[in-house]
Amino acid sequence: MLQVFGHLNPLDILRLARTTKEFRRVLMHRSSMSVWKNARENVPNMPDCPPFWTEPHYANLAFDPHCHECGAPGVRNVDWRIGRRICAKCFKTCMVDAYPGESVISGLVPSKYGKRGRLLFYRKDVEEVQKNLHVLADSSDELQAYREERKAFVKEMETQAKTLEAWATSQAKDRSDQLEDARRDRKTAIIERLTEIGWGDEIEHIPYTDDLSHHKLVKQPTRLTDLWNNIKNDMVKYMEEMRTRRLERERKALLIARKRTAIGVLRSYKIAHLPLTNAMPEPVDFCSFPEVIEIVELPTETEVTEASFADVASRMDDLVHSWRTRIHSQLRARVKDNLLFSGKRRTWAERVTPDPLYEEYVESLGVTMDVKGKKKEVSPPVPDDAEIDQMIPLAKTVFRCKTCTPSIGLPGDLSDSDYDDFLDILGGRRSRSIPLFYPKVMGHCCLTRSRTLPWDYFATDDPNFRIDFPMSTRTKWNTHLLQVDEEASKAARTVVEACGEDPLITTATKMDELDPRLACLDCMKWSKHEMNQGDVPVFTWRSAVQHRMREHRPERQPAKWKKLEGELLEESNRNAREMHEFIHIFDFQPFPDITQPASIIWLCAHCMDLPQERECYELGKLKSHLSTSHSIEEPVEDQDYYKDYEAPQGRRPDFKPSDSTVTLQMERPPHVPLPGHSFFGFDGDDDEDDDDEDYGDYDDEDDIYFGNSFFPFF
Repeated sequence: MLQVFGHLNPLDILRLARTTKEFRRVLMHRSSMSVWKNARENVPNMPDCPPFWTEPHYANLAFDPHCHECGAPGVRNVDWRIGRRICAKCFKTCMVDAYPGESVISGLVPSKYGKRGRLLFYRKDVEEVQKNLHVLADSSDELQAYREERKAFVKEMETQAKTLEAWATSQAKDRSDQLEDARRDRKTAIIERLTEIGWGDEIEHIPYTDDLSHHKLVKQPTRLTDLWNNIKNDMVKYMEEMRTRRLERERKALLIARKRTAIGVLRSYKIAHLPLTNAMPEPVDFCSFPEVIEIVELPTETEVTEASFADVASRMDDLVHSWRTRIHSQLRARVKDNLLFSGKRRTWAERVTPDPLYEEYVESLGVTMDVKGKKKEVSPPVPDDAEIDQMIPLAKTVFRCKTCTPSIGLPGDLSDSDYDDFLDILGGRRSRSIPLFYPKVMGHCCLTRSRTLPWDYFATDDPNFRIDFPMSTRTKWNTHLLQVDEEASKAARTVVEACGEDPLITTATKMDELDPRLACLDCMKWSKHEMNQGDVPVFTWRSAVQHRMREHRPERQPAKWKKLEGELLEESNRNAREMHEFIHIFDFQPFPDITQPASIIWLCAHCMDLPQERECYELGKLKSHLSTSHSIEEPVEDQDYYKDYEAPQGRRPDFKPSDSTVTLQMERPPHVPLPGHSFFGFDGDDDEDDDDEDYGDYDDEDDIYFGNSFFPFF
């Protein structure tokens, strides 16, 4: 019988010894140690039993997965350095990292490394050693011998632990390989059975994400015997689902290919109409036309080519006109919503105590007053559609985009604030809004772009949406990012009036045709040599609006503009040319034929509406792109490249301090020091920097240095 037992594994012997008292008495006797050794030798590469353990103890520690403290099952890891299996619950109470006399007995107790590299000790081992040290405290020889014995034990245990840890790691790997081989064999057997019933071709088309090895009935580490009939129906159902998914993938790929053909029709139409004189639909909008959808979604067996879109191509003018009508209606609705919201906000902000004239006005609107005299919520009158259509093209109607002009300078910030709050500490706020005007606003980039990416961005090749530079997605034309900028509209009104035009009828297009130049008198830099002479910056009408919003506080003082005419206009243009020529000297330009000022307004016609389409270029960089990416050395405007429809607004903020400067003769204000004098009354040094003479025409409220606690006066 003992010879038979010797062919078993150690865990089998251990379990056999626990069945009856007779087996336990026989197998736990010293005369049966050969049975344990023979069983241990049946385990490949298992180290010999350490001298400080018995064979049953060694087998129990190595193979029986239970906690040595509470007996909980399923404890897979062995702490070989302390010779225990301890569950996570007991580990918190059985292990200690500090105890009285630690420095004295730390080398006498086996230990292991815990979190953060701290040594942990088994509490019972610590208590046992402390007890023995206390008993032997009176006998120095015995105490010293005990110490040497414990040190030798700890050293031997550390040596044995390294060997056992290496063996345990090897065993775990071998076990993992065995399980993987079993799963692989089971998968192979299932594939053979599925192939026999006609699913072989379908299995070859299954993508990795849906691979059979991920199925719960396939990844089991057991052999497939006569149990196939038990799982056959489930596997056939799974294969039917895989076939449905494959057909969906093929249909999706077919629709994408058809959309590429449709986008080719759109690109041909847009290139034929260069330069762009009106907003054009993006691929997402074009592919959502009912006429295009009808062709794209034809049955799978129907072949769709460019000729299939011949009828659409012949009707492109009408289709695009209808699209423009729809987006104009969206813009009109957006403006109406903005006016309604702004009106309500002003109504609530201007609530005052009852006044007879005010009450009469409120009653004329059909609104009642409450008993306390406070106004109830009023829906102020909003212009009808015809009035809004007349208002939208005006130069005094300014829009702003919440994505490209965020309040904190981050793309995608949808905050309602359009100011830079950092300047609040200086006593005023500066708008960072980039003014947008109709009709160019209809082609604003952010209305058809989204800076957020879909989760499967790299998994899709849909030309409708994908843009690689910068990484973003196309969207249908929408106005949810547009707002009517009231402050900028006020600033634009003053600019139009300064040009001698009526802001109630003057459109942005007319202002572009007039192309006036305006000098900002609030930014006058007085001469240090001449009494009534100074230099002022000059702006176009668009940059004048932006300058007013960025550099001044419209609510504090009225704008002071001077329209340049005659000799002053010639001087301004001359100074602008000289400034550009000076900059051109230091700016490396690979294309000498480019002499106009650099503006980021150019786009590549060969990349139009494709995933590789990029943002606007400067002309020099665009020609470099055409040379390197398309091998075009002599590009032709409106054939190889074209001006962005949104220009001169541009897809990128292209704010310049001023276009040029001009010298004006004006009476010097009393608060500005005389030539040769400083702000405090003593004579100035003629050698000082001219920047010290920038005493613009300002009032006391604008003196942020001497009127603000942020700058203390010493």
